[in-house]
Amino acid sequence: MYKHIFGPVPSRRLGISLGVDLVKPKSCNMNCVFCECGATPKLAEKRESFKDIKEVENEIKSVLKDVKPDYITFSGNGEPTLSKDLGEIINWIKDNTDANVCLITNSLLLNDDEVIKEVQRADLIIPTLNSVDDDIFHKINRPSKDTHISMIMSGLQKLSTVFKGKIYLETFIIEGLNDGEKHIKKMAEFLKTIKFTKIQLNSLARRGAERWVKPASIKTLNNVKKIFMENGIENVEIVKELSERKEKIEMEEDLIENMKSIREYSEEEMKKIFKSKSNKKY
Repeated sequence: MYKHIFGPVPSRRLGISLGVDLVKPKSCNMNCVFCECGATPKLAEKRESFKDIKEVENEIKSVLKDVKPDYITFSGNGEPTLSKDLGEIINWIKDNTDANVCLITNSLLLNDDEVIKEVQRADLIIPTLNSVDDDIFHKINRPSKDTHISMIMSGLQKLSTVFKGKIYLETFIIEGLNDGEKHIKKMAEFLKTIKFTKIQLNSLARRGAERWVKPASIKTLNNVKKIFMENGIENVEIVKELSERKEKIEMEEDLIENMKSIREYSEEEMKKIFKSKSNKKY
């Protein structure tokens, strides 16, 4: 069983994504109500080296012998920018493979100049911005009381100034919290101050940390998109369901089981992407 990587994972946004987890469960500086990894027992306060980097590199090399993912993605059981080894691993991947690199982040540490420097060679960064209102931000993301939305906004401005790759800005929509017209207009004004490839409206796909969080309706998502576009934000995309892959990937059972141990996937989702070498049902 692999210790530091999972998948390749069927992703609604990235196709086939080989996940790399550089932190220990669950290391995060937020306790987001929608998180698929569950609640954060204790908020992380500083960056650390959590893993044996050589082990991570060897596991990536092993999987790449049989599978070519669309992206090698830093995500997993917490916030990947908390790892002090993030930059080193990104550089190793770019120097030793032909893989595309994606970083999924809650954006909080993008305010750190060292983190900005470390992520420069990524091909795609998916940072989160769920609100520009501090009260709403705290209700959804639940950071420490000393953390404010201005820190994330500042980090996104820093990133968009220097990053040469693609930025897919993610907004997780929760009905009744961050889908109101006044709120979306306020977000649109901030978005005009930064550069990004597109904004993706996301909603709950699997069980989140809090059971009261429900998937936003397509009507709500379309309305949020409409408000953004009416206020000058053109590149708005609603994250859709996982699509069926024409050429399914043949996978070893240990990789499939490892992936399912990190995230909950339905049998239907699995069949859209993978075929088992043993013809075992998922």
